Amino acid sequence: MKEKLYTVLELKGILNLHEKTIIRFIHEDKIKGKKIGRSWMVSESDLRTYVHGELSNNKVEQTNYETLNQRISVSTVIEIKEQNSEEATRISNSLMAMLNSESEETRNTRFDFFYYPEVQTAKYIVYGTPKAISQIIDVFDVLSSQKKT
Repeated sequence: MKEKLYTVLELKGILNLHEKTIIRFIHEDKIKGKKIGRSWMVSESDLRTYVHGELSNNKVEQTNYETLNQRISVSTVIEIKEQNSEEATRISNSLMAMLNSESEETRNTRFDFFYYPEVQTAKYIVYGTPKAISQIIDVFDVLSSQKKT
């Protein structure tokens, strides 16, 4: 059985490329082609090698997620004007303790902490599920509504 050969015109439709681009790719050996008479021809196996996609036998394994919650991740940035790094570090340690709890919501949550002494600002960047981020924002909401003693 002979392998199917594609003309440049057929490849134009398959690859959605201009004919001159396909011929240039053949000359640059990006696509392996054979000149038969006055026409360039590309074998199906050479086409598969080039595209590595829909015509390829190699299938990309996809992860199946059951719910949107398994696919979604959100982030938030919380900035606090703080005169000293000790208070900012205390808040960071409290946040770390909350995230290290055995809660299902905070299992894959992480955060980064930065303190900028030149502008006296602490920055907390938190990544996780919407529910976990919501809980963290609620904690900061409670903290911000307390009067400073």
